[in-house]
Amino acid sequence: MTHEKADVVIFPKWKSSLEQDGLAALKEKNYKEALQSFNKLIDFEAANSEIMTGKLICLMELGQYEEVEELCQKLMRDDEEHYFQYLHIYLTVLFQTGKYEELLDLLDEVFKSEDIPQDLRKQFWQLYDITENLRTDETRTENIEAVDELLIALDTHNVKKQWQLLSMLRKQDIQPFMTEIAPYLTKDDIEPVIKTALVQWMQEQRVDRKVSVKKLGEEIMVNPVELSDILSHTSARQLLYLLERVEQDNPTLFEFIQQLVFRYMYVRFPIMPEDHELPGLAKAFYELGSSSLQLEDHEYPFHQYIEQEEVEAWKEQIVYYESQYFAVLDEE
Repeated sequence: MTHEKADVVIFPKWKSSLEQDGLAALKEKNYKEALQSFNKLIDFEAANSEIMTGKLICLMELGQYEEVEELCQKLMRDDEEHYFQYLHIYLTVLFQTGKYEELLDLLDEVFKSEDIPQDLRKQFWQLYDITENLRTDETRTENIEAVDELLIALDTHNVKKQWQLLSMLRKQDIQPFMTEIAPYLTKDDIEPVIKTALVQWMQEQRVDRKVSVKKLGEEIMVNPVELSDILSHTSARQLLYLLERVEQDNPTLFEFIQQLVFRYMYVRFPIMPEDHELPGLAKAFYELGSSSLQLEDHEYPFHQYIEQEEVEAWKEQIVYYESQYFAVLDEE
């Protein structure tokens, strides 16, 4: 509305004529014509709630949903008397535009109010139930499509796509797709990091069945629901315990080593080191960490004798697993 028009008083007869013309056009479904009449009344600040509601209906029928949302939000703020009337329209446009999450969140807040008229409360609950079902169906459809994409990515060795989809799917139920997904845990052409992500997905979704995992020349049977998180696994905890003194003497070095350990274990998971391998691994991690931080003059702070040849072999493996880890993450 312009300032000039706001200062002009509309004649009652013209106001009545615009109202009648607009409402008649609305009744005849001549939405553009009705909107013109309603806008003139609004420009002269001569529009009541019936006219504003009429404008909202016209905008909805003309597909101008964004404008409906903006106007509804303004009216709900400014016209408390007709709040629920405008809220009803606002919810309708959210429903029609498929903004199910936003609609449900809003109704969750609205239901906390005791002021909702009884007839509207019932309608709102019906809308809530319908929307929740649609959202569930929509999510299920999206999940099926995403899993189909994942299977294609796994078959076509598209590692970047595999990682992206797994990151997205981690919170979704894997149970309906276990028959299709489990075999990939034993395929030689699937990256170890991707297999770890698949196992973690099964962990998070509480998959309670034995699955075979083959990676890095080894194969084991595991039940995902029984697995610990990577750094909570006994092997990881024991390994870091062996390096406890490093944490006391050089926290920066220990933090760096801990990151190395996580990446190493991530690539291996759930096939973890044996107890007798841990001392050699601990020294290998210490030497690699010290070298990376240019602390080569620091001696290994433990007196257990370990063949340097064994340590070098572990270092070589750690470096290789680092490359395996970053080969996937660098695809992002």
